[in-house]
Amino acid sequence: MVLILIGAGVAYVMVQPYAQIGGTYLAKQICSCVFVAGRSDASCRAEFEPDIDKFQVKIHHGLQPGHSVVRTRLLIFSSAAKYTEGYGCTVAK
Repeated sequence: MVLILIGAGVAYVMVQPYAQIGGTYLAKQICSCVFVAGRSDASCRAEFEPDIDKFQVKIHHGLQPGHSVVRTRLLIFSSAAKYTEGYGCTVAK
């Protein structure tokens, strides 16, 4: 049992940076593709296949014009990018 917990801890430490970087990059790129370039969700997602299949991607079109968010999730790691009209997409915490 102890070895399983140690293995899970080591796996978390090794995977977390890559999942966070990949998720953040994907959120920012999808955000720019959809909200800045004005392309369709499907067109933007096609650029990242097959890697995007590992991530859960949600595109939230804002209730207020010019305020939208793209969120990505891989297992327990999540990232987001926010679109603000006139400023484009930025990584959100």
